[in-house]
Amino acid sequence: MLTFIVPLRSKTVTSDWTSVTRLLNRTLNSVCNQSNENFNVIVACHEIPETEFTSNSRVKFLQVDFQPPILKNEASDRWVKEADKGRKIKFAVDYAKSKGASYIMTVDSDDCISNKICDFVAKNTKASTAGWYVKKGYLYPEGKKYTFLNLKNFNTLCGSCVIIKPHLVDFMYGENFWFDHERTIFDGNLSLIPLPFPGALYSMLNGTNHVLDHEEMRKRISINDFSRKSIQTFFRRLGKYVLVPTAFIKDEFSIHYSN
Repeated sequence: MLTFIVPLRSKTVTSDWTSVTRLLNRTLNSVCNQSNENFNVIVACHEIPETEFTSNSRVKFLQVDFQPPILKNEASDRWVKEADKGRKIKFAVDYAKSKGASYIMTVDSDDCISNKICDFVAKNTKASTAGWYVKKGYLYPEGKKYTFLNLKNFNTLCGSCVIIKPHLVDFMYGENFWFDHERTIFDGNLSLIPLPFPGALYSMLNGTNHVLDHEEMRKRISINDFSRKSIQTFFRRLGKYVLVPTAFIKDEFSIHYSN
């Protein structure tokens, strides 16, 4: 069975718990829209949010046994948040292992995923396959009628990108519980295989991002001059992306809020 793991930030470290809960509800709606029903979901959290999925038999709200992070309104807060996220993933993976999960997939609590993932994993499970990573995926500026399909390195941008056997998840960790979702090659000739289709959608500019917020997005897409380096950068970025209307993938990724 495939277990989707969704780490959820604490209510104590968010300024808009209502938005966090609303986005989580959409994420769970997307995850539970799988065409193959051989899956379950673990939400690793401090507080159990008020959501329609609290009574869903496939979804387990697993409260962690450690304290929420303490933020100082400094640049280092990002690493504190990432460590909290990494600990929650590890806590949920240990639980998933005890329940016999064959693979786990990490899903950020504001993202959406393809409804084809569970069926693909079920049909391609092998003892020799460590897992897969989402090489191609969509970047979605919230509320827009378009998305950007990243064709080359989606897993370096978004945490909703790792499908791996539970006993191998420790390979994904760096220092201080940093879950390194960019890592695809491990010791012992083990590696993750690129998923052969776009597997996830990165929700951007939704008011809760702590990586690609408005300021960071401006830095990434801006071209400050017409120097040769800037022009090369522009075309390099252009080669990674395809503009796709949101309507084309709306149903597969459940990019809508349930009532």
